[in-house]
Amino acid sequence: MLSYMQSVDVMDGTERPLGSERTSSSAYLEGQVGQSKAVPRGASARAGVAKVSVYPAQAEALRMMIEQAQIVSFDVFDTLLIRPFANPTDVFLLMERQTGLAGFHDARIKAEQAARDKLHAKTGSVEVTLAQIYEALKVPDSGTKALDRGALMRLEIETETALLTRSPAVGAVYDLARELGKPVIAVSDMYLPERMIAEILAANGLAVDRLFVSCAHRASKHEGSLYGIVCAAMKVEPSGVLHFGDNFKSDCSAALEAGVAGYYLPSLYDQLYRDNRFNQAAVSQLCLRGQAGRGDEKNLFASAVVAYLARFKATHPAASMAAQFGAMYGGPLVTGFTAWMNVTMQTDKVRHLRLATRDGYITKEIWDRLGFSGQASIMQSSRRLTMLPALCKAFETEIGALLNTSTTCTMRECIARLGLGDGAAELLEVLGRLTPLDRPIDNPIKAQSALKALRDSSSLLIRIAEAEMEAYKTYLDGEGFDPQHDAMVDCGWALSSQRRTEQMLGEAFRGYYIGTLEHAYMHDKIRSFLFHKGDDKGWVEIAERGVELLELPFASTHRQVCRFEKTGAPDGSDVRPVLIEQEAQYDIVRISFIHKMHDEIRSFSDFIKPVIGVITMEELREGLFILFEALVNRPTSYEYHELATLPHNREFGASGFATVGTFWVVGGSQYVSQSQKTRWRDYVRLGWSSLRQAGPGATWVKAKRVLRRKLGGPG
Repeated sequence: MLSYMQSVDVMDGTERPLGSERTSSSAYLEGQVGQSKAVPRGASARAGVAKVSVYPAQAEALRMMIEQAQIVSFDVFDTLLIRPFANPTDVFLLMERQTGLAGFHDARIKAEQAARDKLHAKTGSVEVTLAQIYEALKVPDSGTKALDRGALMRLEIETETALLTRSPAVGAVYDLARELGKPVIAVSDMYLPERMIAEILAANGLAVDRLFVSCAHRASKHEGSLYGIVCAAMKVEPSGVLHFGDNFKSDCSAALEAGVAGYYLPSLYDQLYRDNRFNQAAVSQLCLRGQAGRGDEKNLFASAVVAYLARFKATHPAASMAAQFGAMYGGPLVTGFTAWMNVTMQTDKVRHLRLATRDGYITKEIWDRLGFSGQASIMQSSRRLTMLPALCKAFETEIGALLNTSTTCTMRECIARLGLGDGAAELLEVLGRLTPLDRPIDNPIKAQSALKALRDSSSLLIRIAEAEMEAYKTYLDGEGFDPQHDAMVDCGWALSSQRRTEQMLGEAFRGYYIGTLEHAYMHDKIRSFLFHKGDDKGWVEIAERGVELLELPFASTHRQVCRFEKTGAPDGSDVRPVLIEQEAQYDIVRISFIHKMHDEIRSFSDFIKPVIGVITMEELREGLFILFEALVNRPTSYEYHELATLPHNREFGASGFATVGTFWVVGGSQYVSQSQKTRWRDYVRLGWSSLRQAGPGATWVKAKRVLRRKLGGPG
């Protein structure tokens, strides 16, 4: 059974296990209805927790009303208690997937309506109990577990108990009422047993003095009669009761008509839907997919993401873009990718996942937090780390990579960015006799001249490359990398690192990636999560227009390894890493963003962990597409101007200042790039380099992508 047995106290931010002393689900079914033990007025909702005097602004604004009330009343579901899904009926879909009872979600909804119709025809009331609902249930005849109605009813109680947690926003209002010494009650239109609800409230630090549930009284808030029962039982005039709830009709309008001071507290979802800092194009699409009618049409992941965003907004009313990006985009992407790796690893019978740096650091953290059993570890691998060793096996194909054709550089700058150490001086001396070292390489003719000079220095370059290759192979041997049973993991796109590593080792191995483009290196051991060799044009367009946004969640503050060198150990088995020289000013700007973003990625993974096992890969892909399609093509003003100005991750060497906005082509072009757009002559230089390195086929694919982006053609 899943476990959602942690909650965060909104006042002190600490995590705690929910109470273990609970009445069994069978006791609820036997009708042992009771009341929760009253909390002394003015006492803390949980003994031993020190209260602070400053409440969130939403709670503090209600202080005057609470002070005037004799009794403070709360609605329960979506007010005091919230679920990890946006839709209450998602609990039934979760049960369906846990039990394998195909069709249970739909059958459970139909049973509730049938039970209400039957009771209304008999008594005029529709306030049914859970037992009456299950009496009307037609149990689907398919499934991996043989469960009768009683077992399913107990499972529903256990599932609700595990999922329901304290609302961070309304929990603060509850705490304020307790601090002011007010009696606190709860009133709910619900079919669940009264005692069960009372114990869940208490376990979440929300114990009430009295609880009134519609099914126990055959009266509801919605039609108003339950308020009269409440006032009579509490021996108070209706005007002495202040009631908070998220349903305007039941908790405000009907309460006021009954003489009770009903105050409308919008649900966390309603508050999310009104906040234009969040991408409402994405939120609305997630809601639509989560609210589909039949169970087999719903996207459970979309519903969970909306639920998490609602909680996030409540606990971070003035969140930075770093935190918001981590919560809305980074968390779902990294967690989804990690869950996919877990499934794919088992299918392929892979023993060890090798998470390539630097993208692998946050992936490894999330892998461990989700508790997956497979072995995963960090492996040093990057474009630079494999660039020089590749010359040993494919000099003519790889030599062009040494020239930084993405920006205008001199030969001296191109060599400096490689971080060759002692070998750089000797190489520059040789190259200086063949080509000008300080002349900008800014057109194809100069690039061809520079390339000829590198070819004429091939013997020295290969000697340097062989030393790097031997040291890197020693590192891989020391790590125990096994091409037969391990898989490399990285973001993906063209897969140059895997291609070069395979050339160096002389055999193919598995590779797991978020996505691969049409011109990517490929064989039958390579797998892709979101798009494979450019097969999904929607995802390809997202990658073309906003690849930095897909890579941003995996950003790291760890230093990147440039190369390995041997330490001089007698047996030659020891190597040490040589780190890439970083430009500190860029890291200073990015580091705060990365830390805040990663905090929320971790938080999302903790939130989704109890249900990640029943979410399908199709749901993950669809939910992520909704999120990133909206972000890339229809960002909010807040999203664009905060993200587009973030400095680009300069992996190594001098490569012209750029930001995320430099590479972000927004659909409809309502925003302007944050730095100078690439000039056509730059594309000519890049095209020439691609012809030399990748050949005409791959170059034509790249050229089509550029034309689509520059001219706004179809994706």
